Amino acid sequence: MSLMGIDIGSSRCKAAVYTVQGHLVVSTESAYEVTRAENGRFELDCHAVERALYTAIREAADRSRWDSKYANDPIQAISVGSFGEAMVPLDQHGAILGPSIFSHDQRRKDAISRLEALGTEAFYTINANILGYSYTYPKLVWYQEDAPQVHERIWKVLSWADFLVYRLSGNAATNYCHANRTLLFEMWKEQWSEQLLEAGGIDGRILADVVPPATDMGPILPEMARKLGLPTDVRVIVGGHDQCLNALGAGAVKGGDSVTGIGTVECTTIIFDGIPDPGTMLSLNLGIEHHVVPGKYVAFIHNQAGALQTWFLKAFATELFARGLDEKQILDLLTLEAPASPTDTIFLPFVEPSGAPLFLPAGNGLFSGIGATTGRGELYRALLEGETMFFLQAFEKLQEHGMRIHDILATGGGSRSDLWLQIKADMLQRPVRRARYRESGTAGAAIAAGIASGAYASVDEAVAAFAGTDRNFVPNPAHTSHYEMLQKRYGELVETVLLKI
Repeated sequence: MSLMGIDIGSSRCKAAVYTVQGHLVVSTESAYEVTRAENGRFELDCHAVERALYTAIREAADRSRWDSKYANDPIQAISVGSFGEAMVPLDQHGAILGPSIFSHDQRRKDAISRLEALGTEAFYTINANILGYSYTYPKLVWYQEDAPQVHERIWKVLSWADFLVYRLSGNAATNYCHANRTLLFEMWKEQWSEQLLEAGGIDGRILADVVPPATDMGPILPEMARKLGLPTDVRVIVGGHDQCLNALGAGAVKGGDSVTGIGTVECTTIIFDGIPDPGTMLSLNLGIEHHVVPGKYVAFIHNQAGALQTWFLKAFATELFARGLDEKQILDLLTLEAPASPTDTIFLPFVEPSGAPLFLPAGNGLFSGIGATTGRGELYRALLEGETMFFLQAFEKLQEHGMRIHDILATGGGSRSDLWLQIKADMLQRPVRRARYRESGTAGAAIAAGIASGAYASVDEAVAAFAGTDRNFVPNPAHTSHYEMLQKRYGELVETVLLKI
């Protein structure tokens, strides 16, 4: 038997089939784009994403059957992870009613003041997040108050992971992880908060019942099995937040574990054995969320990563695109152009809004220390270093409160870069290990599918089948003193930016 894991990202989706022994059979992906409109609007075309999902799933299912080694190893269960915040609005017949409003979208950000009126500490004791417009809540306000003709037709709004589970099984539910990202979920009681719904002025009828991650939602619908080339007895399993499944796929399941996923966003996920002290976490500007592993919780430190590289390529490498090179080839060339050692150039990685724990708005990125001889390769190295400095600053704050991250387990597309991982080891003064499966999100979803469908007796058994590393990077002591100097200057520049806002 085999398992399918699906990872829905902000720019592409991936579908992968694994054996229960943890061997990758096939992996496919399909792309789409966030549309940026005027007035700070960011949207995903729901129909385009749905088509991309079906393309990736169908191709993965077909290719897994073509491999003679696995032709008699049918897919037993499917689970799905996705990025948070963005929802799909559906009517009572399951028809899509509009675009999926992306986290960066600023419409109705003023509505956050309604929840702020409860008081920061009072709100955090219900929903342990740092209030901001990137969550789902302001988007729901926009539908309800600014697009009432659409809102009155909404039956449910579902996260992308839960939307696909609904399409496959016919059953609608919201997992704890994504419910938390709405700002309307009471984490301690594991239910929608009547107090937050009332304070926020939200009609709770459009929210689906909440269920734990790795809940079995039943068999796949016969028509979907035919459409996607899947067995008719496949079980459809609720997944969760992509970062949580990424952590599971990399083997981060115990308190003190952490994993860094480097994709469009870079996110370090820290695992806790129970709910960490809310006062400490609030003082650190960090939220708390359910892990996909029962009884475990997570916190996220995150900032733009691949998105910064994409910006850099558009700004500094247009002639390479004109020569017909693709993004991977250009990144390889930039790696060759980059100096082998750190320089005096510093980059503040705030081109897009930054995440926890700093939460800076967009438009605060800058290069410092540029001279007449500064070349593109030096700027590229500074970009990778600046993104890493963001995390070093956060790690130092954690350490002040007794929470030390001992090593870095790296996953995601960015972990392919040996240069970036060596920079991380040198700057963070910690070993960096590259996970066996760089796309650990699909591995985590497959693990969730396997646990819920009975393929594994325990989480530990499942993780043991998938875990492992393919290369370790250790700090280079020759770079330590220079990076300490750069980090001091970086901190001073960040303070200058903060004073400006």
